[in-house]
Amino acid sequence: MVIKKLKEQIKSLSGNMKEYKIKKELREIQTINIELDNRVTKLIAENEHLKQTYKQLYDSIKSSRIQSKEQCNDLIKQVNLKSAKNSDLNASLQEQVLVITALKLNLRKLKGKAVVDEAVISHPIDPEMLKVDVAPLALKLRNNRTVHYDCLKHTQEETATLRKIVKHERSLNPLNTSLDYA
Repeated sequence: MVIKKLKEQIKSLSGNMKEYKIKKELREIQTINIELDNRVTKLIAENEHLKQTYKQLYDSIKSSRIQSKEQCNDLIKQVNLKSAKNSDLNASLQEQVLVITALKLNLRKLKGKAVVDEAVISHPIDPEMLKVDVAPLALKLRNNRTVHYDCLKHTQEETATLRKIVKHERSLNPLNTSLDYA
């Protein structure tokens, strides 16, 4: 009997233990479910926030794309207009070159001789400006230092005069390239 009572007590205790374990596991599962619900709620809120952010970014990109496309189209139109204008100018320039060439040929035929392509304007040069006083040195003066310095000074003055002449001619006729090396 004692054994039966002990067995019954063990059964009742084991039943109580099973109920206790089940209740404990149930509480743990409920706690986990609550935590998971909280996580799901946070993830849903984050997902909604990301959706709004991406929508705003998409809208801004779309508007930027439209603006840049309009700008590109405007620039293409401007380039096309400039290109057409350049083509027209090139065509008129070629026509003018052909007319000038034809006129030169006619002039050559009329004159019977070659026509100068570049017009050179002549300006009279004062003959006084062209005078250069060059005197040979006597043999006895060649080794004299003072005479040598005087000769150098005189040469420098003459060089300055020549430079003035060239500068004057350049100012009168800037298109004459023959004075570039003077």
